[in-house]
Amino acid sequence: MALVSVDKSVCSRVAGRVSGLRVGLGARIGLADRFDRETALRILLFFSAINYDTRGLSGLVNGRFLRGSNFLLHKMVELAERDPEALSPERIADLELTGFLAWFGAPEEAKAPRRSPERVSLLRDTARRLVELYDGEVLKLLEASSGRLGGPGGLRERLSSFKAFEDPLAKKTMVFVILAKIEDLWEPSDPGSMTVGVDYHLQRVALRSGMVKVEDPGLLAKLRARRFVSAEEHHAVRSACLEAYILVGEFSGLSQLEVDQIFWHIGRSCCHYAEQPACGAGKPCYRAMTCSLCKATNYDCPGHCPLDGVCEASTEPDKVKLMEPKFITYYY
Repeated sequence: MALVSVDKSVCSRVAGRVSGLRVGLGARIGLADRFDRETALRILLFFSAINYDTRGLSGLVNGRFLRGSNFLLHKMVELAERDPEALSPERIADLELTGFLAWFGAPEEAKAPRRSPERVSLLRDTARRLVELYDGEVLKLLEASSGRLGGPGGLRERLSSFKAFEDPLAKKTMVFVILAKIEDLWEPSDPGSMTVGVDYHLQRVALRSGMVKVEDPGLLAKLRARRFVSAEEHHAVRSACLEAYILVGEFSGLSQLEVDQIFWHIGRSCCHYAEQPACGAGKPCYRAMTCSLCKATNYDCPGHCPLDGVCEASTEPDKVKLMEPKFITYYY
């Protein structure tokens, strides 16, 4: 028996709810205006390499309070502005833990990401591979890809040889491409090769909504109890989620980039992992002022999630207990 399955009928109903949403790709930081193109691309590549497990990470950057991946990215931009060579591949290739921790301020006030030694290792590997294969230049990596994301020799295949980007579902590669597009630094000639970046938000929404059904009782029990899953179980869930979101794109007419952004914001704001989801049967959503879905899309919020009524967890409260697989990874 398969561990999980994809429910096409639920994917179709969910697609109907989001088909009218229009999404912005987020505000530009303006990297192209503040740095030369190579430096700007290096910032994004090294950021993407260590952009995982950022829950709980937050702090001030130039007087602004930021959280999660936004905090990490802006910290790296701030670092590059102070020292243009700080993110050179040659410097990163020899980066030590103490140097990495210093990015986040004085020891008594800094809040560095969890698993910092692991991140240093991934940064060093990324830098060394870049030097060995592409003379230390992201531009040469992109040129070698002939402008393509997919296919033999495309960016996805080339980056998969870097430790940080070896995820078979290429979540971090997609993040890099999205950010490069937003910043007007690079855009693939084959946008149809893009897929959603399956992280914990997208898995949680797919499982709770019923787009992905858990067929194995043992795995179902693990997800409900927040127990660790095996590598096989983890991959099965993520792969099914990818298939489900491809179907949502086909049914809705939305690109995978649009699907990625919409469901990431739904997971981040409506279908929260630590608080009660914003389902219509519950209390009206109290996060309207901070809702990233409302800020990123044209969703005219009536006080609940746009999937209310078609998401199975909104009509079967017990399904709210379904959570993304608990698995230690640097893929997302």
